[in-house]
Amino acid sequence: MTRRRHQSCRTGTCPAALRGRLLAIALAGVAGAMLTTADRALAHVDIEVGEGRYVMEIGFRDEPAYLGQPNALYLSVEEYATGGTEPVAGLAATLNAEVSRDGQTKELALAPVEDGAYEAVFVPTASGDYTFRIFGTIGEATVDESVTSGPTTFNSVEPLTAIEFPVTRPDLALLQAETANAQASAETARALGIAGIVAGVLGVIVAAVALTRSRRPTSLGAMPASASPASPAALPLESEPSGKLIR
Repeated sequence: MTRRRHQSCRTGTCPAALRGRLLAIALAGVAGAMLTTADRALAHVDIEVGEGRYVMEIGFRDEPAYLGQPNALYLSVEEYATGGTEPVAGLAATLNAEVSRDGQTKELALAPVEDGAYEAVFVPTASGDYTFRIFGTIGEATVDESVTSGPTTFNSVEPLTAIEFPVTRPDLALLQAETANAQASAETARALGIAGIVAGVLGVIVAAVALTRSRRPTSLGAMPASASPASPAALPLESEPSGKLIR
């Protein structure tokens, strides 16, 4: 059996083919890191506040965001400075956060995760677009900004069916809507049934009253001639006694 000795690049005797392969791997790693950074930038939205002195980056902490999975509002605040930006710390006490969807709003508690970065944990229980609101103060600047998820801002919440395998579960929001519709239909049917029973009982009562009235005797009016008392002329005459009267 012939054994081949693996040559190492540490000694400076790395073959040209191996050097080329390592260079390709290194370039691929750099490109992957750049793509990851670009994806994150596209998944969040930047908003300048404080008359252009600060920039806020807002989005979901984990993107894509999936229905029913723990996630968080992600907020990064930096201040423009000479040569770039610097993170702004200590804003958990001066900034407030809210999340809203379909007219419902929930307050969120911001917590620092690193210099200038904060998050507020919550679980999205419906798929679709969400609106994040950040308000309060950054230094001396008053802030009140709202941004809604979408193609030009940050990712919307996707149903779990996008990543479930091999069996996909139904959408929780869809199940809730179907359950609510079924309950509403049942309540309507129940109300109609009760109304029908009441109408039936009233019908029986009306029929009974009508039957009772039909059986009452009629009031006495003028008696017919045949029923009037006999006149004296019509009375039979007493017959004369037969035989002789004995005194």
